[in-house]
Amino acid sequence: MATRSNEVLESEDRFDLTSMIDVVFLLLIYFMYLPIQQEADLIFSLPAMDAPVEKNVALPSEQIIEIAPDGSIFLNGALIENLGARLFPPATSAKKKVEFNDLASTLKRLKASADRSGIMTIVSIYPDADSPHQASISVLDACAKAGIKQVSFAEAD
Repeated sequence: MATRSNEVLESEDRFDLTSMIDVVFLLLIYFMYLPIQQEADLIFSLPAMDAPVEKNVALPSEQIIEIAPDGSIFLNGALIENLGARLFPPATSAKKKVEFNDLASTLKRLKASADRSGIMTIVSIYPDADSPHQASISVLDACAKAGIKQVSFAEAD
């Protein structure tokens, strides 16, 4: 019976493990190298903290002008001009250019105060979607009279 088991063992094909051992060593080397490479890819330098600036940065003086649907003008939340019949004249009268003298004089004072402080004056205009276009044009004219050149339009919330 012993001879029969030896015949079975000898008759079976032999499996060569040399190539499998080579593959295992290659995989071992690869997985040992991979974390080192990933760590090298993640290394970056953070910006260094600069010394704090001693002088104060002057923020611009922003003035907010809101135009209501009826054409009323609000400067920083306070009513400046209430147009009423000035913006919507009767049909018989000729169209006139509406001037906001109160707004222009207030903007001049605000700009002069900001200039004395050495900061820039910015005007942001928030017209309502239903406000008349003439009111926006008149606000731009008032800004020009006050000498303010940094004017922007923004969408009302």
